[in-house]
Amino acid sequence: MTTEFDLTCATCGSPLSKESVSVDRLGFRNVGSVDVAACANCGDQYFPESTLERLR
Repeated sequence: MTTEFDLTCATCGSPLSKESVSVDRLGFRNVGSVDVAACANCGDQYFPESTLERLR
């Protein structure tokens, strides 16, 4: 199964890597941190389905 971490950035085409970010900066509380697919080149971040499920 392909995940967001296997894809390339839609903006610049660079590989994505798994990063953990604090959800406080996203406006959520009591969740801690979540995984995002991040582009080291341009800084774009993509939210995997598992992360979105956790934030519901």
